[in-house]
Amino acid sequence: MITVACVLKSGGRYDAEWVRKLRDGVARHLTLDHRFVCLSDVDVPCERIPLEYDWPRLARQRGGDHDWNVAPAWWSKIELFREGLFDGPVLYLDLDSVVVGSLDRIASYQHRFTMADDPWRQTVGGPLCSAVMAWTGDQSFLFDAFHEDPDGHAHRYDVVEVNRGRIGDQAFIEDQFARYREPVDTFRAVMGPVLASYKVDCSRESYPPTASVIQFHGLPKMNEFTSGWVAEKWI
Repeated sequence: MITVACVLKSGGRYDAEWVRKLRDGVARHLTLDHRFVCLSDVDVPCERIPLEYDWPRLARQRGGDHDWNVAPAWWSKIELFREGLFDGPVLYLDLDSVVVGSLDRIASYQHRFTMADDPWRQTVGGPLCSAVMAWTGDQSFLFDAFHEDPDGHAHRYDVVEVNRGRIGDQAFIEDQFARYREPVDTFRAVMGPVLASYKVDCSRESYPPTASVIQFHGLPKMNEFTSGWVAEKWI
């Protein structure tokens, strides 16, 4: 049985309603037996796995396009890789994902470790994106590496790497695999354009017919739509 996972860290844009809508979207579009779970520090409308860490502990602030009043919540995703947390294949989806097509092909593929492309640079060898990930087996080396120095890694990937066009947990994950010379697949490379970006690939009227998941990175988010396909799919 595949586990479909998401993460909700309290204090940000998202709440339990986003978890419910993602859960229902998965249920409508995944016919395979699956377990839907959320790693969270608050109650959620599904099986909850408690977050054990408040990462990062220090707030990050800088100017320009990355000016945060509080620390980004994306580091909580690293807890997905705690040793022994999952048994079997895992499909992870960000909460700002809308499922619009069948997930069966994605879920049944034998992923070693697969990530989304950077939505703006969908090229071979380009930066990777952690909005959608799938893997099988123990990937706890990612958790262990971050756990050694969470504040140091958060500073590097929230501040230093930003100037190189890379940011956050996704750049950290990519670098850890590169450290061991282990390749990371992309969904586009192994199964074509099954993921799409609202900003890059969609409009208010339509989305690519090959897409199973639409990523709403940045703005707008799905809760800003009151009609059209986004409102119809995000229910």
